[in-house]
Amino acid sequence: MDGGCGGGSCGGGSCGGGSSRPSGGPDDLKHTMRMAMVVNGLLGALLLAAANATQAVSLWAAALLVLNHAAGHAVTLAGMGRRPDLRARLSLLQGVALAVAAVALVVTAGRSIAGMAMPDVPLASLALLLAIGVTVASATLLFANRRGTLTLRAIWLCSRKDVLPLAAGLVGLAASWLLLDGAPDALVGAGVAAVLLAGAWGLLRGWMVGEGKSAPMR
Repeated sequence: MDGGCGGGSCGGGSCGGGSSRPSGGPDDLKHTMRMAMVVNGLLGALLLAAANATQAVSLWAAALLVLNHAAGHAVTLAGMGRRPDLRARLSLLQGVALAVAAVALVVTAGRSIAGMAMPDVPLASLALLLAIGVTVASATLLFANRRGTLTLRAIWLCSRKDVLPLAAGLVGLAASWLLLDGAPDALVGAGVAAVLLAGAWGLLRGWMVGEGKSAPMR
């Protein structure tokens, strides 16, 4: 899920979220976000292990995508009830970490293409199918328990942002299997990294804008 699918950016802001539903309260929101954070954290760890075993760049990308969502939930939970400047610093930390990881993913994709590495397509495909299944199941649970800012549109948009890159990874793996070349898999991974870099820039830009607004007048 996206970093705000439990009530942050996707639940009520950038993903088209406002809601006319009555709020379910902060405890409901925290419970939903904790659940999403744990699910994404466990799935990310599994995808990292599968990526290490298969050397599939698309799996590294999927793991980074999911772990970034878990980090987004953690940042939102840690910032609840805190000062705005602390929340901004936590988002800055997430943005820097995401940017470094995304650049490392692009380097990994380049090395894979240069070395003509071939991933273990069957095992990597199973891992991506599992990730898609978990994402759909999580979206179903969020829909069934939606309250407050968790609107149907927000849940759909957040789930789509996960499923599309994962499905693209399957396409890349299939192309690698047909062509007996790991380049398609690596290119998909690099494409996901580019999207994540844009997300990292959004976090950093948001922090810079916030710092500019909070700067004292001279």
